[in-house]
Amino acid sequence: MLIRCALLSLLREHADYGYRLKRRFDEAVGPGWQLNVGQVYQSLRSLERAGFVRAVAGGEPASHPRRIFKITPKGLRYLERWAQRPPRAPRPVRDDALVWLLVAPCEQYPALVVRLDQQIVSYDRVLADIPRCDGSAPRIRRLALAGTLLHLEAHLRWLRLCRHVLAGPQTVGARPSHGSAAESQRLTAASS
Repeated sequence: MLIRCALLSLLREHADYGYRLKRRFDEAVGPGWQLNVGQVYQSLRSLERAGFVRAVAGGEPASHPRRIFKITPKGLRYLERWAQRPPRAPRPVRDDALVWLLVAPCEQYPALVVRLDQQIVSYDRVLADIPRCDGSAPRIRRLALAGTLLHLEAHLRWLRLCRHVLAGPQTVGARPSHGSAAESQRLTAASS
């Protein structure tokens, strides 16, 4: 639904074809959320079936026709209703680590701590590789990057909490946890 609404919003600005819509979205939002061109075309087909967009003449040469899409009045009404809906509740944690915790018996916790360490290192790398925006970047792009950074930082803290709890005194062969002792104590208290 989010991709459909993003495409409708871009088409509200002006009619366009699929690949250029993908590029416009990627430029506006930044590297935190890059659309797959297949998602764009699948969403456009769905929007067209629902009557929210329609194909218009593209003015392209007949040898390379492109389907140019335009938002319909029905699509505008849908987008406006979607934008006015009440906020949703936060989504629950859905992560590989949570399922690992669910299926791993206690004797496998030391191995799970190693897997969490690997995931933490991977997240640290991703976090370090995200470009930072200066004040001259478009507002939407700055907000999208800030959201991506904050989301990754929060998830990284959660992974560290999982690791700390699993590597606690009840775990045989536990290694010291990542992060400060004060942060670990605060997170452990929050989890009890």
